[in-house]
Parts: sequence; structure tokens; C-alpha cells
Amino acid sequence: MTFPAMLKMLVNGEHPDTREVLPPGSVVQRPDVIRMLFAVADELALVPDKQKKSKLTVEERQLKNRAEGRPANAYFPWTEAEKLSLEQGYKGNETIEGLSEKFERSTCAVAIQLEKMGLITAEQFLAITQ
Repeated sequence: MTFPAMLKMLVNGEHPDTREVLPPGSVVQRPDVIRMLFAVADELALVPDKQKKSKLTVEERQLKNRAEGRPANAYFPWTEAEKLSLEQGYKGNETIEGLSEKFERSTCAVAIQLEKMGLITAEQFLAITQ
């Protein structure tokens, strides 16, 4: 018998081998043990009430970001192409605000990336983000 099957039986108060209802004095009839069994079953998605979250597509994450008042690309990693374009834009005297709009990221995210790339100093970063 598999572990998940045994766990389901214990959660239901059944003996895993005999399928008999466990007596009231059994350790698995204690409230703290029952809570622990449900917690483990829940974590393993054995309890049908808990639905696993499906992974959002890039477009869905961008829509969610916008709906929550964030720029569309908030929390997305920077691609190499974006980094190159950011560098070119910054060296071409585009403003942080303009770059922020262009890449659909916060000014703070743009400043962090510029600092990581060594294009601005920590002091410049602080001046931008304050």
C-alpha cells in the first residue's frame, strides 16, 4: 500500500491493513494527531477541497500586475535583449521615467538594473529612488 493511501485511511479513522474503524482510544483519534494528519494530507493535496494553483501565463501575470496597480513587467527577470536596450537608452540620455515606461517597470526596478550593470553608482540609485 502506498503512503498516500495509508494516510487517507488514517485520516478517515481506518486501520491501513484491516480497514477496520480505529477504536476511540487509538492515537490517531486524538485531536492533535487528527489535525496533523489533515495538515499532511492537505500538503500532499490528498484532501479534495484544496485546489492547486495553476501557473499563470506571461500574459496573465502581466494583466494581474496591471490590475493590482503595478507595471506589467513587475517581478519579471530582465532578458539580455532588454538589458542591452536599457544600456543603450540610458547612454542615449533617456530619462529613468522614460525607460520605466518603455520597459513597463517601476523606476526603482530600472534603477536597480542600471546599478547591477554598473551604469550608475549606489549614490545615484539612492537619489533616484528617494
